[in-house]
Amino acid sequence: MTVYDFTFVVDADPDDEAFEDRFIEAGCDDATFVLMRGNGHLCFDREAETYKDAVLSAYEQITSTGASIVRFEPDFLVSAAEIAARSSMTKQAIGMFSKGERRDGFPAPTARVNSASPLWDWVQVSRWMVDHGKLDTQVYHDALISRVINVGSQFNRLTGGSGVNIREMLDA
Repeated sequence: MTVYDFTFVVDADPDDEAFEDRFIEAGCDDATFVLMRGNGHLCFDREAETYKDAVLSAYEQITSTGASIVRFEPDFLVSAAEIAARSSMTKQAIGMFSKGERRDGFPAPTARVNSASPLWDWVQVSRWMVDHGKLDTQVYHDALISRVINVGSQFNRLTGGSGVNIREMLDA
């Protein structure tokens, strides 16, 4: 088994003394609880067979408490420095890829494109890196899982319900 680290950001009442207890009772005893900027952060170090198993089990435990998930991290929007860290490459190498100096076809930034620090879509970047022998395929699959968890959770939060069945999406 492998230990996976990830974070769920949830709505939290800073005056709720039972905040941690409800998550521990639901099985989140492998998470560190932090209240920051009006949200609760459940920072997991979860042991599981796969990343999907780890993330999905935590998701289901959190939602069983009635908590509203604000977002899931690791985020899919990444800076050049984050791409370098996630791929164990240098920031300079990533800069050369993004400028087409090392290999053509590197994905274009998808956010803050007019700024000095644009953001790329990690799903697109990890797919490109897999295709060019720079990352293992599992990294791309884990990026897809993170995206489904994040988008599905945000959709459910915005619509006030559970309109998206994340387990079904991940099993599809």
